[in-house]
Amino acid sequence: MEQLNDSKISVMGLVIITIIGVIFIIGYYFKYLNNNHKEVSALIVDNSVDKYLSLISTENMLSSVGIPNATNSPLLWGAYVGDGQNDLADFENLVGKKVNLYADFESWENSFPSGLFSAVGQSGKTLIIFWEPNFGYDKIINGDYDDYIKQFAVDAKKYSYPIILVPFDEMNLNEEAWGYGQNNNTASKFITAWKHVHDLFKDTPNVDFGLAYNSVSIPNIKGNLFSDYYPGSDYVDYIGLDGFSFKNLWKSFKDIFDDPMNKISSYDKPIIIFSLASEDSSQKASWISDGLGQHIKTYKNIAGWVWFNEGGVPNWQVNSDQESLKAFRSILP
Repeated sequence: MEQLNDSKISVMGLVIITIIGVIFIIGYYFKYLNNNHKEVSALIVDNSVDKYLSLISTENMLSSVGIPNATNSPLLWGAYVGDGQNDLADFENLVGKKVNLYADFESWENSFPSGLFSAVGQSGKTLIIFWEPNFGYDKIINGDYDDYIKQFAVDAKKYSYPIILVPFDEMNLNEEAWGYGQNNNTASKFITAWKHVHDLFKDTPNVDFGLAYNSVSIPNIKGNLFSDYYPGSDYVDYIGLDGFSFKNLWKSFKDIFDDPMNKISSYDKPIIIFSLASEDSSQKASWISDGLGQHIKTYKNIAGWVWFNEGGVPNWQVNSDQESLKAFRSILP
C-alpha cells in the first residue's frame, strides 16, 4: 500500500512539472509574438502559412536579436515596375512569379495612391511608398504640410493593408530637394522632420516606417554619415539601402553592399535593400545570380529586396538581355 502511494505521488509530481513546463512555453511564445509583431506582419503579407510558421519555429524564437532568421527562410522580394495600369501584371508574367513587395514613388503633391487597393493590397502584397517632397525639411518642421500629412495618414489607414512608408529616401545624397545641403537641409533637420511625420501617423497601425540610405554618402563627410541620420529605434521599423552597378562604373554586389550593410545591421532592425539593380552589361547576369542568388543571404537581419526595373538609359530592366532574365528567374523564391 505504501509503494502504491509513493507511485501516485511520483505520477502527480510529473503531471505538475509537465503543466508548469507547458505554461512556461506558452508564456514565452506569446511574449515572442508581442515583441516581434512587425516581423510577423511582414512575413504574412503574402498570405504564406509556411513563412508564418517558420517565423514562430523554435529556431527563430531563439534568434539573438529577435528578428527572423531570414537566411533560413525565403526572402521577401519585389520591384518597382512603373505606374502603368498593366505594368505589374506584365512584370509578373515576365518573371513567372508574384512579387511580395510593390514599390511606388509619390511626390508630396500627390494624394495617397488608393487606386492600388485591388492590385496590391487585396492581392496580399506589401506596398512600399517612397515619399519624396520637392522642398526642404524646414517647411515640414514648421507644420506647413501638417494637413496634407494627416490626410495621407487617414487615407493610408483606410487602405488597411500593410504599407512600408519610406520618406526622404537617399537623404544622404546631395542631389534632390530633400538631400544633404539642398534647401538648407541638415541631418539634424532630417531627424526632426522624420519624427514629426512619424508622430502624425501614430494612429495608423498598418503603416511601418522604412529608413533608406544611399549605399554611399555624397559627400562622405561628418554631418552626412549614416549615424547622423538615425532618428532612434522607436521611429524606425525597417532600415535599408539603395545601390546600383553602372556599366561604366561597374561594381560587384559585394563591393556595393558589404560595407553599408555592416553599418546598418548594428541597429538590429529588419533590413530591406529598398532599391537595387545593375545596368545592362556583359556582367549583369552574374551580378544577379551571385548577388541575389547567394551573397545577399549572408547579411545579418536581411528580410527582403526590391529591384528597380526601369528601362531607357541606363537600362535597369531584368530583361535587358536574355541571360539576365534567365538569371533573375532562377533566383526567385
